[in-house]
Amino acid sequence: MIVRDDPEGLDLVDAHHHLLDLAQLEYPWIQRHPPALTALLADYFNIAHDYGVRDYRSEVLGRPILSVACEFGAADSVAEAAWVQECAEDSGFPSAFVAGVDLTSPSLPDTLARYRDLPIVRAVRQPLYWADDPLCRLGARPDYLTDPVWWRGFERVAEEGLVWDLLVYDEQLPATQKLIRSFPGTRIVLEAAGWPLDRSSEGFVRWADRLRAVSQFPNVTLKLQGLALIFGPSVEAIRPWVKTAVEIFGPRRCMFATHFPVDRLLWSFEDLVEALLTILDDMSPQDRQAFFAGCACQEYGLS
Repeated sequence: MIVRDDPEGLDLVDAHHHLLDLAQLEYPWIQRHPPALTALLADYFNIAHDYGVRDYRSEVLGRPILSVACEFGAADSVAEAAWVQECAEDSGFPSAFVAGVDLTSPSLPDTLARYRDLPIVRAVRQPLYWADDPLCRLGARPDYLTDPVWWRGFERVAEEGLVWDLLVYDEQLPATQKLIRSFPGTRIVLEAAGWPLDRSSEGFVRWADRLRAVSQFPNVTLKLQGLALIFGPSVEAIRPWVKTAVEIFGPRRCMFATHFPVDRLLWSFEDLVEALLTILDDMSPQDRQAFFAGCACQEYGLS
């Protein structure tokens, strides 16, 4: 049940946050400190500590919203999913989980079978982020989208009926169209507003064109997490990107998300919600509700 507890009377559903348990799980990115993460945010590793449901709930001011937790690079993705399942059973949060996969791994069938036994798992993802700049390479390889083995792995995900969270930069979006077109029955959630690397005025135009092209596929929706991280923690910084993204996809195909604890380094839950309410103040109540809750509920099967 979604509980109304927002000053605007909105049902808020957080479509993307993380949880960490360093006692139970190993996180290679914490041990290795890849420079790509500190290039992204200088104090990124300030989040390298336990961050459980109680911590998350405290930072969203105890509001009883539904939420979708997302894998956070644990070495054992199945163990991470099992822990999140335990959290959900113990506390009622999160409401769904986006689990990690490697579509080229020989153990993929076993991983998917294990996820089948964990009802919290509604979606899977694998970072594909790749760019010329080594500090922007958050994926392991540049060629996943053309690798036949990776495609066969995607077929298995589609057969399982799982949602696919798509992690690519905007300059990679044209290369995703063949995949999206080939699996029209698979729901695909494009993360981070299609993450534009070039945020110049020319880059903005290219990003919008690329976003518009993938918006033509009805099985694709858009998640707007990481707004402060990517664009900056202010209304002025995120306004053009949010307004344009929502105009392109429509509010009923866009999702509100906090990206906590990462974006919590930059602003509070109240700051985020107030910024979005300000930017989207011309929406109808129905469209606003779809953006802040309805799309996530539909895509991830929340109730």
